[in-house]
Amino acid sequence: MNMFKRWYDIDAVVSRAINELEKAPEDIQVRCADYIIDLLKDVELEKLSLEDQYNYIMKRWYDRNIKVSHAVEYLRLSPVEVRRETALKVVKFLKDINKK
Repeated sequence: MNMFKRWYDIDAVVSRAINELEKAPEDIQVRCADYIIDLLKDVELEKLSLEDQYNYIMKRWYDRNIKVSHAVEYLRLSPVEVRRETALKVVKFLKDINKK
């Protein structure tokens, strides 16, 4: 069994939000990224250095779009309870967009 977990797999709600975001078309990902950034803009984040996140080869699916990458990084660096609450809102946001 693989003992390594990605940061978002630790919480099932966060994992679901990230997985649904990954499956969404890029235009929806960008809209959701704007939503996440807006939700977290006033949250005290652990240590935000968005420039540092680009000092490696971009292998992650969310690195293809800088806005989506920033939103996911904001989510990763937010406090655990805020991350979970935001993930719940993201799942609802994506569900509501898919109804339209």
